[in-house]
Amino acid sequence: MRVPLAVPCAAVLAALHSAPACGESMDSRVIQVTLPADDVTLSYVERQPGFTVRLQTPSASVEGEKLYIGDGAVAIDLVAHPSQGIFLQGVMYRQGDKFEKGRIIKLRPGHKKATELKPGEVYVVLPGVSFELPME
Repeated sequence: MRVPLAVPCAAVLAALHSAPACGESMDSRVIQVTLPADDVTLSYVERQPGFTVRLQTPSASVEGEKLYIGDGAVAIDLVAHPSQGIFLQGVMYRQGDKFEKGRIIKLRPGHKKATELKPGEVYVVLPGVSFELPME
């Protein structure tokens, strides 16, 4: 059974909130969703009044204009641009691109810690994906 989660649906999403994997505490007003450790497909969806990006696994999905993804410690922005498509850390992705289970996403400068997210922002944990910090 697919469990769709559309943003903003704070009451449903807040029920899925769990503590971040890092030692610091995330603001409890940040909406946190953990997807299953499966391949995650990206979709660009036309909605009124604009566009959204959908992250979808075989059993769950989450959708919003701007999401942050990570592993519980880091957060990178995933945005649906109104005319140009999906952008992750400023890099364009296409309809149907995947974050495959076991994939490593190399973080670019400008990423956030999950604890830096503001109330109302949506944070999606991808347990099947690893996030690699940039070399300093």
